[in-house]
Amino acid sequence: MWSDFEFNEPYSGEFDTVIYGVELPKEYVEFMKEHNGGEGDTGESWLVLFPIEELKEINDDYHDFLPDGNIIIGSNGSGELFGLNSDGKYFIVPEIIEEEYLEVIGDSIDNLPTDINSYWNA
Repeated sequence: MWSDFEFNEPYSGEFDTVIYGVELPKEYVEFMKEHNGGEGDTGESWLVLFPIEELKEINDDYHDFLPDGNIIIGSNGSGELFGLNSDGKYFIVPEIIEEEYLEVIGDSIDNLPTDINSYWNA
């Protein structure tokens, strides 16, 4: 799933596990401690996962545009955003940040590349 992805170095520092009321799922936290973001080709899209220590600052920029209970964790590098909601679901925002455009695409960081591809192949 992550074969065409270049990960960052593991992260062992401190970071917020709750960002704007969204508790980061344990699975996501463990994944990010090991990989701490990175970028690569998912097959149908490009995915940039933001480093975990930058999530709070990044979401400071998006918080006013997103409905409560949603945070941004990455992008495709060209305007589309990928996020996580307070239910632990991953979503895509196709260039327009309005609640009606947030579309849940999955519920596992391990499957995010596959879920992104499934979204684009639907």
